[in-house]
Amino acid sequence: MFPLTSLGRRLADLGAREVLVKRLAPNDNSKNQIYLAGDVSALGKIPSGEVETVSGTSAKQGRGKRGPIFRAKMDLQWLMPSGELVRAPHAKLIMYPQYSEVRLSGFLRSCPAAPSGLFDIGRHGRAPGRVLVLAPLEDGRTVAVAFPPESEEARALRTHDGEPYGVLHRFELRGTQGSSSQSLLISRLRHIHLAGWLDPVYLEADGSFSPCTGTNCGGVTLESHLGIRANGKSEPDFHGWEVKQHGVFSIARPRVSRITLMTPEPSGGFYVDQGAELFVRKWGYPDRTGRQDRLNFGGVYRSGAQPHGLTGLRLMLRGYDADSGVIDASGGVQLLDSTDEVAAEWSFSKLMDHWRKKHAQAAYVPSQIQRKPDIRYRYGKDVLLAEGAKFKLLLRAFADGVVYYDPGMKIEQAGSKRPQLKRRSQFRVDSRRISGLYEKTRLVDVTEGA
Repeated sequence: MFPLTSLGRRLADLGAREVLVKRLAPNDNSKNQIYLAGDVSALGKIPSGEVETVSGTSAKQGRGKRGPIFRAKMDLQWLMPSGELVRAPHAKLIMYPQYSEVRLSGFLRSCPAAPSGLFDIGRHGRAPGRVLVLAPLEDGRTVAVAFPPESEEARALRTHDGEPYGVLHRFELRGTQGSSSQSLLISRLRHIHLAGWLDPVYLEADGSFSPCTGTNCGGVTLESHLGIRANGKSEPDFHGWEVKQHGVFSIARPRVSRITLMTPEPSGGFYVDQGAELFVRKWGYPDRTGRQDRLNFGGVYRSGAQPHGLTGLRLMLRGYDADSGVIDASGGVQLLDSTDEVAAEWSFSKLMDHWRKKHAQAAYVPSQIQRKPDIRYRYGKDVLLAEGAKFKLLLRAFADGVVYYDPGMKIEQAGSKRPQLKRRSQFRVDSRRISGLYEKTRLVDVTEGA
């Protein structure tokens, strides 16, 4: 638990459930910014706006080749001794793809109440032993407090280790009795596994269950029993863990299955400029099973593969050098036709934004469906825990064809005045290739504990 009881109570009263502590290095100052991670995916717990690509005009760019960088604005607010919160209006995360660094910038600018003396290199900005506390709130704000090296608070935070979160230390604030997020997750998954066959349900706002009748009830049922309400937000499910189920024929002998990693809509190309319906009408094809007046757009698209036989589109990465690992922040994943027209594009900034929020820590849970006499689900005991989802690993997997585009789009009643369009853009991976997307994975038997 967080060692600063008084501060912990104050942050909990503001709505924080956890805090992230950075033991500041000498180069964590107003000039060099504050180093937070080597990859943006390690910062899924820190709320920020959408990742955008901007020109690399900062002083840091002078250390090497100039080029675009990634940036995400933050609602950072300094907590004053009086209890008042004062916003740092220019705070943001800066991601330098050429250095594999993510830094906190603008945390002092236009904020007279900020503790400038602790970060000004002309004063104490290089002093060892300083400590920064960041407390994410559910409304998207992040509360910040900084302590000088000689303070009792800094000494306590230097000697009490929290749960490792990259270069940061994570502490729970309340309601968990000191358990780590991983222990809490395994405990809940153990309970779900031992419950056996479960009826398909979704979780209501009042905590009750209602029958689930959709096509994705395996995932919804698991989330419901984890206490997660379906909300469509691009945020981790359970105490910072993204929980994904994948169907298998037998949880006793799970084999290879396809896992949907994410379902982002395109951010550019014909799809965005002209709309999804015209996209399907231009590159789609009549239903192959004889269903009348229906156009489909499906298939598997891997980088480097031949164009799809039905759509004529091929997938490629623009702005990524697979040999060197260098990323051009203005690049993206594209679907191209035979004339190189961009049918659809997912910018690196859009993919990074989704990846960092959902996949910093992930748990992959096998599930089995029973169809008769009624549909029910049960969940396996062998769960793959994955941590350290670097964006470069994701791009490497795209380049190798490990992660692929597998859409399921259709237009029903295509010739009528009221055609029915279904959008479904999804990126998938085979379950046996998941480990390549993370720095660390391990298979855990939830019946044996954490």
